[in-house]
Amino acid sequence: MGLHMRLEGADTPLTDACRHVLGMPHLCPSGLSENWLWKELGHRHWGLIAKALGRAEAGFGPVGEPPVYAAFRRISLQRGDLGSVRENDALEVRSTVTYLSETRVVSRHVAACRDRLVADVEMTSVFVRRQAEGVNRSIARVRIEGRGHAKPVLAAMPIQPSITEHEFLEAVAAPEERELGTMVVEPCPHLDFNGAGLLYFSSFVAAVDRAEWRFLGSRSGNYATRVRRALFHANVEMGDSLLVRMLASGHEASCCHRALLSTEDGKLLAEIVTRRITL
Repeated sequence: MGLHMRLEGADTPLTDACRHVLGMPHLCPSGLSENWLWKELGHRHWGLIAKALGRAEAGFGPVGEPPVYAAFRRISLQRGDLGSVRENDALEVRSTVTYLSETRVVSRHVAACRDRLVADVEMTSVFVRRQAEGVNRSIARVRIEGRGHAKPVLAAMPIQPSITEHEFLEAVAAPEERELGTMVVEPCPHLDFNGAGLLYFSSFVAAVDRAEWRFLGSRSGNYATRVRRALFHANVEMGDSLLVRMLASGHEASCCHRALLSTEDGKLLAEIVTRRITL
């Protein structure tokens, strides 16, 4: 996909590459920690945006106005082989911005080890800021103009996904779903919120993993992620609880489920579809 960059007028894609020698922070019992991977790639996504805008500090927008952030709208991990890596392996990650405009950014990240693909990830973010100071539920989309000037484009983040976003999830969701149950997750400010005070996107995925462990038990530990797709619709305040409703299908050799994350008053926060394979 060609780069569309009205912000800087650049005619070549923004790319970056790094190498990680894997140790305990990068790993889990089943191989590469997916939670670590999301945080690392989220940081790389942000760094590429800052590079494009010529700014490295957190938040964009004019001085004296609420900062503008890049909030993830959707993420996709495909062809995952997270269980193939071990301690002291070298993980090579190449990141590229494939689309950049005043309203959204798309990046692609390819992680490989020993010339073998470990994960192919695409991440889409939109520019947002709070309409009321300190109120996460007031997050609304904005348009970045020039070198960081922002103006509103929508009153709020969309509550319901569009047709194309439904298709984004249905490409992975399995038929004949069965209800597993609903679990309450209480996010912790020290673990689940980022430096901007927002519930970090990786914490939504972690909540689904906690629910999977709750409903599948020890069987959950025998799986590694092959595919993960998520759509994010809204954020929460510190102290809010998440309701994670799990719907599953598949057989013993695989683990397929769809999770609907919402607030206690029923507001949809995220939809996450997961497909795992046996180690």
